[in-house]
Amino acid sequence: MRWIIAAMLALAAGGPALADEPPAYRITLGERSGCATPHVEGRARTDDGTIDVTTDDPDTMVVHMTGTTAAMRLLGCTSMASERFQLVQDFEVRCSDPDVREVVLTLESAVVGYVSTARKAGARMKLADATVTPAGWDATSLSIAHAPIEAVGGQARQCNLHQAVTGPPTPLGRYTLVANFVLDATTDGGFHNSRAVADFSPDAELPAAWVAIKDPFQGASKEGFGFFVTITAEAPSDLAVQPSDPSIPPPIVIPSPFPPPLPPSPAVAPSPFGEAPSGAG
Repeated sequence: MRWIIAAMLALAAGGPALADEPPAYRITLGERSGCATPHVEGRARTDDGTIDVTTDDPDTMVVHMTGTTAAMRLLGCTSMASERFQLVQDFEVRCSDPDVREVVLTLESAVVGYVSTARKAGARMKLADATVTPAGWDATSLSIAHAPIEAVGGQARQCNLHQAVTGPPTPLGRYTLVANFVLDATTDGGFHNSRAVADFSPDAELPAAWVAIKDPFQGASKEGFGFFVTITAEAPSDLAVQPSDPSIPPPIVIPSPFPPPLPPSPAVAPSPFGEAPSGAG
């Protein structure tokens, strides 16, 4: 009986039954075209135009765009600074389960920064949008567009915008992300000491002469500034595996101490000669 008790203890010591592992997805980056295009007129500048694409997690791609535009009064001339970012990023989604043919993509985006003006000037985040299109499709499967952010005539606004959208199941394979981001700042050419700044960079630092004494965001933390786009690959809901309840122990199977029963003996056909008479032989 010792082996029976040992088997029962081993089964009782086991944890809850493990659920099947859900399918794992991987995003692989393909060809990329990324450009930051600055333009300045008069007394104006652009700083820190960057586009960064990372895949720190296998099923997630993150895009981070940062930049700053600033303009100051130049007597008799309009000063203007603009910076336009565009990223076209191809990527492929694969699955660890060869029987899985579809994936659900989530497109998430955030815009963090500020626009600030003094006197006759204007600053704005003009455009921040992103689309995802499967290869060979005529229409996009996911899209996000943030509303413009603007400040004029001494106004200032600091913003932290966020949107997220999850698409329907789409085929595994190749996709294309297109993301656009546009900043600009403008001042008139009059006698006023006007200035404008659109700052969406955690690293850019304007020279002291470009920072207004009454700037409401002077010295504020710029951690997390920029335009973010995140794509995450997940299993369709009908493939998602629900975890088992750890509070319910697995059933304990107790081995029988008795050998399995023998199969029944085959039936014996009656003799065609009848029974032998008693005493015969």
